Amino acid sequence: MSFLRVQLHPWWRILAHGILLLAVQSFGLNTDGVLLLSFKYSILSDPLSVLQSWNHRDQTPCSWNGVTCGSPGTDNTYSRVTGLSLPNCQLLGTIPANLGMIQHLHNLDLSNNSLNGSLPVSLLNATHLRFLDLSSNMISGQLPETIGRLQNLELLNLSDNVLAGTLPSTLTALHKLTVVYLKKNNFSGDLPGGFQNVQVLDLSSNLLNGSLPQDFGGNNLHYLNISRNKLSGLIPQEFVNEIPSNTTIDLSFNNLTGEIPESSLFLNQERSAFAGNPHLCGHLTRNQCPIPSPVSPLPDISAPTSSPAIAAVPKIVGSSPTTTPPGETATVSEEYEGGLRPGTIVGIIVGDIAGVAVLGMVIFYVYHCLKKRRHAETNIKKEANVAKDSWSSSSSESGGFTRWACLHKRGENEEDSDSTSTDNEADPLDHSQRHADHHVQNKEGTLVTVDGEKELELETLLKASAYILGATGSSIMYKAVLEDGTSFAVRRISENHVEKFRDFETQVRVIAKLVHPNLVRIRGFYWGVDEKLIIYDFVPNGSLANARYSKSSVS
Repeated sequence: MSFLRVQLHPWWRILAHGILLLAVQSFGLNTDGVLLLSFKYSILSDPLSVLQSWNHRDQTPCSWNGVTCGSPGTDNTYSRVTGLSLPNCQLLGTIPANLGMIQHLHNLDLSNNSLNGSLPVSLLNATHLRFLDLSSNMISGQLPETIGRLQNLELLNLSDNVLAGTLPSTLTALHKLTVVYLKKNNFSGDLPGGFQNVQVLDLSSNLLNGSLPQDFGGNNLHYLNISRNKLSGLIPQEFVNEIPSNTTIDLSFNNLTGEIPESSLFLNQERSAFAGNPHLCGHLTRNQCPIPSPVSPLPDISAPTSSPAIAAVPKIVGSSPTTTPPGETATVSEEYEGGLRPGTIVGIIVGDIAGVAVLGMVIFYVYHCLKKRRHAETNIKKEANVAKDSWSSSSSESGGFTRWACLHKRGENEEDSDSTSTDNEADPLDHSQRHADHHVQNKEGTLVTVDGEKELELETLLKASAYILGATGSSIMYKAVLEDGTSFAVRRISENHVEKFRDFETQVRVIAKLVHPNLVRIRGFYWGVDEKLIIYDFVPNGSLANARYSKSSVS
């Protein structure tokens, strides 16, 4: 039904409105009211019933919804229609041609509806129009050139429609026009120039192509948006000459190329104002402009050419006989025109040699440090292997127990050993000194007891079975089991940590005097040429580390 109404032949529509005009005038409704009724009858759907109050029985339409009346000029009557405002009313239909016949219409706002069809040319006969807002509809066709008749027009908003074609050149001739919204349409062609009085111009999201005009004007511009079009080419310096520097512009998402001109207008813009133009360059974008290469002069064909190999050899002073005519002096630029100066070449060579020397020293230092580190690691591994060998040599075939092969038996000096233990009880320090001297002379070991409760005999310790409990970086811990079942923990000290017998004995005796639940008791020590041992009480059910560092002793 809507399609049939839109496709009626124009003369049928004019005839129908003429009949309607004669009919309603018989009831007394004035001319402006009759013209407004033609708009009501062109609406196919009015879901909000905003036109329900429009009645042909009224004498004037001034009480109708959305209608504004006033007193035009010298006429004192207030029955003349000056405005029609029905935005956001969900009206479905077309704009009738008779609407432009309202003589004193100043304001027409039918935005955000579902009006379709083309823009009637007769609507542009309303020369008193100041505000025309038909945005957010489905109006198609072109914007007529006759829009130049609206010399009183101040605001034009036709955004978000399906208008196409080129922008009329007469649009720039409207001297009172200050706000123009034509975004989200299908306008194509060139961007017109000569906007001298417009303050707000939004032509974004169209199909405008071509380049930016040099005579664009824009003396009063505050806002310019021509983004999301198909504009191409360079940005001419003349384009921004007349636009104020505090104007907000948006040139994004076009096909503009080249360097952005240096101007205060562009320096005041955000980087996003130039986004979407991949071939634009300059400090306002992320693209650096290419440096133009100097144009080399064309070679003189008439001049004699020389061999390329000879031309590549630098001219050094004294390398060839002078060719300067007698009475003339060769300049420095002529003397070294073919290559670098000798001083420059020498400086480059010396710099290269110095750089290579510094690099060699750095490499040698790094190599020396790595060599020392490898040597230290090798020594540590050797010591670990020696310790492992000593542990493996002391292991037995019957579950890891062995005899003390590391201690030297005294043999026939057993009686001396007994007297030594007796002397230890009488005078420990003198005894230690005597046995230290005896050890140096006979190269035999000395067993010293620091616990007076139970004497340790070297012969008894030699007969004890032992196996390895663990090892640290400088010592090995054994468990020694005597023939009567008594167990001791024996620590074997590295040679590097023991220097003098007297100092070693003093340190052991000081530690033995310490009494604490978390300290294992020391029973004595053994000083020998090949072995240095410390004898502790054996703590079962755990390692020595657990016994020494646990919060409570293990029984």
